[in-house]
Amino acid sequence: MTDNELQQDINLALAEDEQTLWGSRLVKRSLFDADGSTLGSIQDILLVPAASENKLYLRGFVASVDRRLIFVHEARVDAVDRDGLHLRGGTLDLRIFKKRHGEMLLTKDIYATRLESGNISDVGFSESGLNDGKWLTNKIAFAAGGRLRKRNLEVADWASIGSVFTSDQVSGDLARLRELHKADAAEVIQAIPEGRRTELAAALEASRLADLLEELPESEQALILNKLETADAIEVLQEMEIDDEIDLLKELDPTQREILLAEMDPENVQQIRSLLKYNEDTAGGMMTPEAIVLTPESTVADAIARLRDTDLPPAISVRLFITESPIQAPTGKYLGSVTLARLLREPPTCTVGDCIDNDVPTLSPEASEKEVAEILARYDLLAVAVVDAMHRLVGVVTVDDVIIRLTEGAD
Repeated sequence: MTDNELQQDINLALAEDEQTLWGSRLVKRSLFDADGSTLGSIQDILLVPAASENKLYLRGFVASVDRRLIFVHEARVDAVDRDGLHLRGGTLDLRIFKKRHGEMLLTKDIYATRLESGNISDVGFSESGLNDGKWLTNKIAFAAGGRLRKRNLEVADWASIGSVFTSDQVSGDLARLRELHKADAAEVIQAIPEGRRTELAAALEASRLADLLEELPESEQALILNKLETADAIEVLQEMEIDDEIDLLKELDPTQREILLAEMDPENVQQIRSLLKYNEDTAGGMMTPEAIVLTPESTVADAIARLRDTDLPPAISVRLFITESPIQAPTGKYLGSVTLARLLREPPTCTVGDCIDNDVPTLSPEASEKEVAEILARYDLLAVAVVDAMHRLVGVVTVDDVIIRLTEGAD
């Protein structure tokens, strides 16, 4: 049975099953960006164990782009049609795909599994029904006698073979961690014995591990990071919010910190070193250099467009900061800030320089935690600019940063 004949049989057998998405309809299809341009092709589907029912859920896709295999998270997919997968807007992560512990590939692992009932020809997915956007395995297609012979095609529920893919203990823990809120997952990982915790940390994708570390005390973060390979540790650090990354680097042994910095991008290292010099209990030690910064000539339309493209926390996104060029911290001369609410009241062609609120105070990098908290409370701010002696914007402190410090102090 050829691949085309197999797909024809599956199409006929499932003509009335519109709720199932079949893997064979995704693999080898094109990958398009938000504008409809072809980026590459889908080579495989990445599956991970769900926390229950012996099911697997579709975590993403392995795609061939510019002659390299990369991972595309399922959340980046905007639509699927007969031509292929269409992505949402945003930057594509071009790092080489690396399969982790507990992950399975549809064509490489699932299709290669031999069962008494026949060879696996295809796997069907359906939405979880929990409004979480996840697609879980729900059907299996068998071609009895092998993929090369024309035999009966049988479609069955995934439950009939799900136990074959029952995960080991580490994979089970991974599945549970992936489905918990990051704060709850951080509590779980703290309670896991150190040996298994090290395995879990090495197996988790960098972005998820970064989320978990940000919920842990810096001392716990350092213990976990120190057990990772240097390249993996750097990848996790790059996924963290810059202020959390700085706090963690400060917690590391100086020798270990220098080993990591020596392998990181020189431009990033320059910014990191400039932030490492501030004491933890000052505005400089609490701030993040990541904020929405515009020149005064930018229009309200430009500002709104920047807001749509950003994934910064809400506490930062509700206030935009205006400086002379350059707009990367440390910026040119700081001119002031403007709230999103003010921008929404102005015409799109109005310049942000005409909307600046000059009554909002700023902080010096040396300001104490107490001064930071007092300014935010007195002026009812969610974020406040940190400006150095040369009147450059070097960062922003948010009310979230203060709450975290107060909570850590109480603990």
